[in-house]
Amino acid sequence: MKYNLSLRQLKTILVVSEQKRLIKASEILSLTPPAVTIQLRQAEEEIGLLLFDRTSDGLKLTDAGTEVAKCAQNIFGQLNDLSNKLDEVIFAKRGSVKFGIVSTAKYFGHNIAAKFIKENPKIKIYTKVASREDILKELSSFELDFAITGTVPLNKELDTKVFGNHPIIFIASPKSPLLKKNKIKKTELVNQKILTRENGSGTLNTLQSFLDETKLAFEPSLTEVGSNETIKQAVMSNIGIAMISEHCCINEIKYNLLKKLNIEGLPIIKKWYVTKLRTRQLSHSSRLFYKFIIENGKNFLP
Repeated sequence: MKYNLSLRQLKTILVVSEQKRLIKASEILSLTPPAVTIQLRQAEEEIGLLLFDRTSDGLKLTDAGTEVAKCAQNIFGQLNDLSNKLDEVIFAKRGSVKFGIVSTAKYFGHNIAAKFIKENPKIKIYTKVASREDILKELSSFELDFAITGTVPLNKELDTKVFGNHPIIFIASPKSPLLKKNKIKKTELVNQKILTRENGSGTLNTLQSFLDETKLAFEPSLTEVGSNETIKQAVMSNIGIAMISEHCCINEIKYNLLKKLNIEGLPIIKKWYVTKLRTRQLSHSSRLFYKFIIENGKNFLP
């Protein structure tokens, strides 16, 4: 069966599915709430199925609505790729790049972008710094061209290229009694309070794998603190210890605000990647930046 849905209707469905409120969606779409309602009603009449359930918590996609929203997302992603291809023909080394940085990489990612902009002043770089989970979502929805990430889940849809080493260490306050030990066994961590990032964080996944290898009878106490900055402040205050990217705390270690712990099995050497969707067709300007990171990114690592 064929459906005659306009791009405006598909855009309306997509925005409403994200915002869940007519008023918020209407502001983004530059329409009145009644106009948004009409767009949704006409789309539902064309398909013959309800696309949204009207609930006290807002508009929620039905099963049919979920399928339509997925298709709309793909359609707008393809249109964006078409726009990039046309830009390549028209503007050559002009254009724009939507570039993501996982929060752990922000300590050097902006420097990479700054150097590229200096060499290519006509290319605009739009940068998004967010958690790994959010960056991967925005790559999948075609909102980002590519991103600097650590290790990502095995995914046939993602293409990753290594550009440098990524050491993972344990840090402690200079006041920590653990610093008196020349070598700390993994089993000794069972008595420590370990501060962690949020679920979905690459560093948290590495920590869990590291602890699983100890096969301890009792698990150490893990406390979710949040961002790397919050973790560093908490460790400085001697609230606990933390596994963290060494690239996050080079300066704090240099000025003795934090100390590296000498724990068996550390550092763990992971990798930094530039990551994109396999199906993503990069514009000329995006390809220039993508290639720049692969060839030069390691020079910006702390």
